Amino acid sequence: MKQIYLSILVTILLFTLQGCISNKRFSKSIIVPSTELKHQKYTGQCWSFASTSLLEAESIRLGYSVPELSSFFFVYYNYLDNAKDYLINKGESRLNRGDLTFSVLEVFENYGAVPESVYNGNLSGILSKKQMLVRWKEEDEMNALIRSKLDSLIKTDLNIDSSLKIVEEILSDYIGKPPKTFKYKQETLTSKEFTSKYLPLNAKDYLELTSYSNHTFYKKIVLEIPANWRHKTYLNLPIEDFIYTIDNAINNGFTLAWDGDIGSKEGFKDNGYVKVKGEYENIKTISQEQRQSAYKRKTTTDDHNMHLVGITYDRNGQKFYILKNTWGENRGMDGIWYLSENYFRLRTISITVHKDGILNEIKEKLVNKNDR
Repeated sequence: MKQIYLSILVTILLFTLQGCISNKRFSKSIIVPSTELKHQKYTGQCWSFASTSLLEAESIRLGYSVPELSSFFFVYYNYLDNAKDYLINKGESRLNRGDLTFSVLEVFENYGAVPESVYNGNLSGILSKKQMLVRWKEEDEMNALIRSKLDSLIKTDLNIDSSLKIVEEILSDYIGKPPKTFKYKQETLTSKEFTSKYLPLNAKDYLELTSYSNHTFYKKIVLEIPANWRHKTYLNLPIEDFIYTIDNAINNGFTLAWDGDIGSKEGFKDNGYVKVKGEYENIKTISQEQRQSAYKRKTTTDDHNMHLVGITYDRNGQKFYILKNTWGENRGMDGIWYLSENYFRLRTISITVHKDGILNEIKEKLVNKNDR
């Protein structure tokens, strides 16, 4: 019954998107099937909610039947991974709630996943704006407490395993603890058994793509952004190949996780209709040089994640990318944001896509065979 319900939700979402597009200002749309919109409820975990939505869309693409997945399962174990890295580096590495799709994939590979019905990070009862603001404050407290405890533990030289037990206690107090086993389809499963049987994705099949000229093109590079504390590599493509690859992936049924800049820039409006404003407002097509300049000057930073599910065109024939946001259906256009191609070129830091979504002609250009 739950699987039938999920299929209905996918169908409803497609109709909702189509209705929003056709009835307002867009046409000639390509929308890849995905699941119901997620709501992060004022938590600072957009990266996990967007990436979980990607995993669910991948289950649809690959024909797996899974329930809604828990976004906070990935948050919980990523906190532990981040805390361990912080301890190993004696407090000299990044410790923050913001993160990347890389980390969801890493947790998925090492710990598996669980349904949202099994573990929700204590979000189920949070409905009003007031409750969400309280949750935001509690998450601030949790982050500050974790950092304070770890800084103290580093000074005492307590071993890492014992230190992480203390972090686990803090996480459990604030967001609960994922169960070691749970019931699904009348089976008792661990999180690893659940993914092995019902969602056997290979985390290593997903690649991060970026486009910056301060690094060699057609090569995997380590991008200098604070959230990349795992020091993962990105396939660096020239901007035209970057856009071409993304468009081809969408046209062939792949969705992508998006990491980029919304900041307080003019142009990223709460109505969901996003175009470049300011210094590049009148530029016909954002170039590699302009994209690089914004990145170098830090007017483009990675401060938000969304799920890229389609392409559409406005009445003037201008291309827009369709992204599922995680701020609720009362924001944007029924929870959806439409980024103009120029905004996408300028403000996208990176995207994550399954390797099969990358064209062979792009793979043939790669500097190292291991990058394919």
